Parts: sequence; C-alpha cells; structure tokens
Amino acid sequence: MPSLAVGALILGAVVFLGFLIAAQVAMDRAGCGSVDPTDPGNYSEVVLSNDTPRPVVVDDCRGGYCRSDQGAMPLAPGQRVQVQVQVQAACAASGDNMTSWRVTSTDGAVLGYVAVDTPRKQDGLSYPISRIGHDRTTATPAL
Repeated sequence: MPSLAVGALILGAVVFLGFLIAAQVAMDRAGCGSVDPTDPGNYSEVVLSNDTPRPVVVDDCRGGYCRSDQGAMPLAPGQRVQVQVQVQAACAASGDNMTSWRVTSTDGAVLGYVAVDTPRKQDGLSYPISRIGHDRTTATPAL
C-alpha cells in the first residue's frame, strides 16, 4: 500500500511538471516570458505621450500589471510617461484582457482610453494621447 501512495505522489508530480513545461512552451510561442508572473518577459514597457495641446490625466488602469500605488498621472502637453516601473502592459493579452488606462481632461471629463495590445513582448512602443479610443477593448495604435 505505501508503494501505491508513493507511486501516486510521483505521478502527480510528473503531471504537474508536465503542465508547467506545457505552459512555458505556450508562453514562449506567444512571445512572452514564463509562467512566473514577475518575469519581465511577461509585460511590455511602453510610453504614453501627450501630443495634444491640452493637459490630460491618465488614471484608472485595468488589466494585467496595473499597480495599486500608481494613481493618477497628469500629463502636460508634450510630456511623456515612460512605463518602466510605473506602467506595464500584459503580454499576449487582447480584447477585454488588454491593459488599459482612462484619459480625462483636468476637469474630469473622460476623453477616451489607451488600450495596449502587445501579442509579443515589445518594449518602447509609444502611445500618443491623440490616438486614444472610445473603449477599453479596442487596441490603441502605437507609433
């Protein structure tokens, strides 16, 4: 009986290891990092830039890699926010799963959304405020 329990334990470990390997292969094929959520290969570091003549506020991040301590980011005309450390977008996420931010005027009126669709890890993409969309599920074109 003990050998049966040991065999079941070993089989369970092998199945779990197989699952992790399959997940890693799937992430590699998707162009992303690993099953470890802290792996920098799992997110793209992007830049949000205000190329409009008016100041805006970027806030209300939703999706993978949003940070609870991020808060509102005011952007003056011509200002850029590099998303290293502050803002990261989930890799291989699309549609409802994209990382997105709300863009408002300084008086709080919603102007639109920046929704980042990066099927593969791709750092350095620039998302100008002039290209914001009307919803969080439509990808914002990057420069």
